[in-house]
Formats: sequence, structure tokens, C-alpha cells
Amino acid sequence: MTEKKKAFLYLHLAVFFFGFTAILGDLIKLNFMSIVWWRSILTAVTLAFVVDILGLFKILSKRIILQQMLIGFFLAIHWLFFYGSIKVSNPTMALIALSGSSLMTAILEPLIIKGYRWRKVDIILGVLIIPGFLLIFYNSDSIQQKGLWLGLIGTFLGVVFSILNKKWLIVGQEIRLTFIQMFTVSIIISMLFLLFKNIPDFHFETIKDFDWIYMSMFVLLCTILSYYLYLKSMKHINAFDVSVAFNMEPIYGIIMAALLLQDYKQISVLVYIGMMYITTLVFLDIYLKFKK
Repeated sequence: MTEKKKAFLYLHLAVFFFGFTAILGDLIKLNFMSIVWWRSILTAVTLAFVVDILGLFKILSKRIILQQMLIGFFLAIHWLFFYGSIKVSNPTMALIALSGSSLMTAILEPLIIKGYRWRKVDIILGVLIIPGFLLIFYNSDSIQQKGLWLGLIGTFLGVVFSILNKKWLIVGQEIRLTFIQMFTVSIIISMLFLLFKNIPDFHFETIKDFDWIYMSMFVLLCTILSYYLYLKSMKHINAFDVSVAFNMEPIYGIIMAALLLQDYKQISVLVYIGMMYITTLVFLDIYLKFKK
């Protein structure tokens, strides 16, 4: 198997696990800010056992650390909007919002990474996703549409996060970079807790009972392993290919939401048709890339 194909395998495994985070985000009985805080702090603490924290400044320059902290900032806000979308509506609508990532990446990537150019195929595939999104939007109720809008803002921030990860990736340092990003997320959310402490829906909540099992899966499987595979794949795949693959995250997540949470009872059949349309475009892109 070539390195390119291994990278696609790693990426789609990561995307599958990322899709499961929406299910866990719905199952965990915490508000969206507490979910992000616990996910990031537990991940950072776990990684601290394998990362020489005191030696980070010897291995990585201050400039690199600041770059990773900036990525962590975008990740924190992305997660807040993503899990906010889940709590406002449901996991399905939050995942559907990610279908806009291809178009956003095709436009933003050349603006952020020097040397990248706009490619007609990328733009066309990104634009072709729009009808599927519109079909989904106009066959959803007002609460689902609100969740969709929150998800779209989160998607934009997630695209910036993905592109910057590609731009500033350091091969062989994936675990250390993930630690810095997760630690940054926990700091940012801690500051937001202090800033919005008087708002009931934004207060800090502790994990109780069965939620510890869900959170453990969140941290070990859907964060540490997923981000490791994701960063490994970035060595051989550009950000647009990543964003197209991430269009599979709604598919994986929606299937799991239908099986585990019975979300299909709340979702129109036309919404699922829109997702099938998007899935077709994803496989078309993968076919064109491998054929080339």
C-alpha cells in the first residue's frame, strides 16, 4: 500500500471516530462548554504522561508553540459552536453543517497557504455540495435550522483549524502539537467560564456517574487516537482532500445517530436524500484523486 493510500486510510479512520463524537456529545449530560473543557483537559493530562512538558521549549521554538496555540484557539471556538449546535438541535443537524467544509476550504486554502492555487475541480465539487445543503436546510424545522447555522459557523472555524494544521505541521511531533492545542483549548474555555459565570447555561458542570465512561471514550478513542491519525494523514494529503473526506463525518455520524439515538424520527426523508447526494460527491472526488 502506498503512503498516499495509507494516509487516506488513516484519515477516514479518524473521520469515523470524529463522527462518533457527536453521539457522545449528545449522550453526555453536560452543557456544551463543560463538554469541551473536560474533553480538552483530560486529553492534555493524558498526553502529559508521554510528552516531556519541560522539554517542549527545547524541542519546539517559541514561534512554533505560539502557532500551535493559535490553532488551539480556533479548535476551541470550533468545538463550542459544534457542541452548541448539538445541544440546540441534535447530532444530525450539527454533522450536516460540516458538509460546507469543502467549498470553504477550496476558497480559503490558497489565501492561507502560500503557493496554493484555486483549482477548478475543487471549486466545482465544493459548489455542487450546495444543492444538497439547501435541500437539507429547507426541509428542517426552525430549531434544526438554528442548529445548522451554529454548525456552519463551527465548520468555518474548523476549516481554518484544518488548513493551519496543514501549514504548520511538523512531522514526528504530532503528539506534542496535539498536547499544546488541547492545553490551549482548556485554558480558553476556563477563561470563558470566568467571563460568563453569571449565565446559567454557561456555568461549569462536573462529570457524574455513567458520563465518565462516555468521556473516557471521548478522550482516548475520539480525541487522542483520532487526532494522531488525522495529523499523520496530513503529511500526504492537502487540506481540501481532508475537508472532502470530512464530509463523510456527517454520514458516519448520522448512521450512528439513527441506530443509537433514533434521530431518524425527527429528520425528514429529504434530509437523508441530501446526505446521499453529498456522499456521492465525496466518493466521486476520491475516485478522481486516485485515478489521477
